[in-house]
Amino acid sequence: MRYTFLVPTLFFVSFLAHAQDASLLAGGMRVDQNADDSSFAVALGYNHHLNKYLSVSADYLNEGHPKLHHRDGLGAQLWLHTPVPTRGWSFAAGFGPYYYFDTTTGNGSLADYRNEHGWGQLMSLSARYHLASNAYLETRLSHTHGITSHDTTMLLFGAGYELRNLPREIRLQNAEQGDNVLMLLAGRAIVNSFKSETSTSSGLEYRRTLNPNVEWSVILMNEGKVDAAERKGVSGQVWLLRPFTERTVLEMGFGAYAMRDQLDRTDSHAERDKHMVPIASIGMRYRINDSLRAQLTWSRVITSYERDSDVFLVGAGVAF
Repeated sequence: MRYTFLVPTLFFVSFLAHAQDASLLAGGMRVDQNADDSSFAVALGYNHHLNKYLSVSADYLNEGHPKLHHRDGLGAQLWLHTPVPTRGWSFAAGFGPYYYFDTTTGNGSLADYRNEHGWGQLMSLSARYHLASNAYLETRLSHTHGITSHDTTMLLFGAGYELRNLPREIRLQNAEQGDNVLMLLAGRAIVNSFKSETSTSSGLEYRRTLNPNVEWSVILMNEGKVDAAERKGVSGQVWLLRPFTERTVLEMGFGAYAMRDQLDRTDSHAERDKHMVPIASIGMRYRINDSLRAQLTWSRVITSYERDSDVFLVGAGVAF
């Protein structure tokens, strides 16, 4: 149950400061202990400048599919960097904690998979070329360390955009204290196994705004069926918000998920067990007009019994 506290803590600490820019990078990864074991890599990040030379970031990394491993994770880094010009180059070095989710094997068989979680370190070197349009191009070298003899090195390329500080009246149009939102959701759930089995998922969400930066929600969620097994339940989450444009809000949530889970995929009448597990989410909401909202979320269900899943939901609802 220690994961109940570790994952939300990482989310909260890394998001206390509002992000000033967002980036999306992609490239290649190799396992340090075996140079022939390589795969793709993707990084999504938010960065906030503390002063002229220091910044902090919250990062999501997908380390691809090297042999007998499917791993991704969440990182928070402290960066030391050169001054950021209006146009031209800046350079930075970052270091911080990394909480990983690794799908691996118990006995070498792909059918006998395990969902391992734990802490490591993330360190990075970055070179950015800033464009006059508030956008930048970035090359980044990142390294994960201290993770069950499976350290990796990633070379990533991509772009980012400096977020504007929107006026308070614009932020209140997207999320004002006392707002209520009722949302109907549908999408796909993916089991964190080597086969990545999928099913149709659905949800009904009620959300209430506490202030322009914080919301809480209750979601009735059905992750669908994989073979004969089915999981459904209710989750409660706290959400941290960051305006992205005049109509778009970025969201980061964490909380608990109470569900009934059936593990036997061959028997539809098998006994269903009750569990309470952590859940962490990243999303984006779009204000269509004063009363209509559209939303996209990705949630990671974090279990202690080898049944992690990713749930992707898109939907629309009404604010009142």
